[in-house]
Amino acid sequence: MDAFIAGLVCGTFLAKHGKKVLVVEQHFIPGGYCTSFKRKGFNFDAAVHHIGGCGKWGIVGRCLKTLGIEMDFYPLDPMDHLIFPNFTIEIPADLDNYIVRLQSRYPSEKDSIKHFFQDFLKLYRATFNNEKSQIIDKYRNQTYGEMLNAFLKNDELKMILSGQWGYIGLPPAQTSAIGMCQMMVNYLKDGAFFPAGGTQEFANAIFKKFIDFGGHIMLSSKAEKILCTDKTAVGVKLQEGKEIYSNLVVSNIDARQTFFELLECKLDTPFLQRIRKMKESCSFFLLYLGIGEGIDLSKLQRGFYHTATDASYGNAEWMYVSIPTKICPNLAPAGKQIISVVVYMEKEKYKDITDWKSFKESMIVKTTNRLEEYVPDIKKYIEVKDAATPKTLERYTLNTNGAAYGWEVGVDQIWDNRLPHQTPIDNLYLAGHWTRPGPGICAVVSSGWGVANLIMEKENWR
Repeated sequence: MDAFIAGLVCGTFLAKHGKKVLVVEQHFIPGGYCTSFKRKGFNFDAAVHHIGGCGKWGIVGRCLKTLGIEMDFYPLDPMDHLIFPNFTIEIPADLDNYIVRLQSRYPSEKDSIKHFFQDFLKLYRATFNNEKSQIIDKYRNQTYGEMLNAFLKNDELKMILSGQWGYIGLPPAQTSAIGMCQMMVNYLKDGAFFPAGGTQEFANAIFKKFIDFGGHIMLSSKAEKILCTDKTAVGVKLQEGKEIYSNLVVSNIDARQTFFELLECKLDTPFLQRIRKMKESCSFFLLYLGIGEGIDLSKLQRGFYHTATDASYGNAEWMYVSIPTKICPNLAPAGKQIISVVVYMEKEKYKDITDWKSFKESMIVKTTNRLEEYVPDIKKYIEVKDAATPKTLERYTLNTNGAAYGWEVGVDQIWDNRLPHQTPIDNLYLAGHWTRPGPGICAVVSSGWGVANLIMEKENWR
């Protein structure tokens, strides 16, 4: 259920092996957060602004190759910028280069930086290979902030090494060391990439291969119930009343909705008690601007714009700015440009909002004003303006409260503390960012691939 990236990847692998696969999707296009929309000739990416792991050794690159999918990506180098109130730093798309730059900038921490990244890489390899090892045991209950403090003293250096926490949704004092490692090393070892034509083209390429392998999809069709017999999933019931029976059900849907709203048979198990206690991630406000001709955006950097002045990131805000037309000019009419802005939204700040229209308008003004600090007179050149709130994300994806990353990536909700693919209901599996390994396109590709492998091994389909 759901034509999000994990669901598409899982379905495509199963279809490739000759299985009859149906994907049910409530939206009218596939992709989940990895979709695009058009306004007056401007092609905006809805939520995803680049993808990691697309090189030949990365998860995404290997997945596409295995499925026989060919598409063009633009490598991003530098992969990011971190803009703080007092300084800016460029993050290269090469880990060794990054380490050398940091050691040059902070010579007194040279050995500490070396040892930090040695552990970071060991931890990444252990999680990548799904190992049970001492390095996993060492960090499974540590926050990323605790890991940094164990190696480093310089506060500015720790700010830099935490500066991309927005990709995972929790500041360093709260986010898991394992979760941050999985995200950062993936980007730094294999780089970040932008799909030619926008992120919808990435989803479309997988979707097309799914159809080529004989898969079927029902768009604009919402699953209302997961049908069960004797605690075994046997199919789904659509909102229109149609019942579809199957040997297996894979849910890419919000895990709470899967078990508390869709599942026909009721369970009272530690598994459900565990889900009740879990916390969903933050959400975002997103601003989409179509910019007319005549303004110079060359100095506007792609990356995180922080208000933080210390490594705790306490009560600090950030926005992420992307200018995809610098990479792919044909996303906008000739000579025009696109600016997309993501603003971090703490759950406490939007959980009680009822007037979303007023909130949206106030955030558009606030975010545009902040953008104008870096690009004077930007408002004069705005031709198209649109925005999305947590409520918008929830409406289009059905993620509870517009959760951007499924569950929070805290120490108690990552690695083997995250929900497993196999559930207590026979023949019901989970894929996507509500399960393992975690959030992000690379992770959900891995999730979908992993579920397909699990099913094929169990059913002896190989």
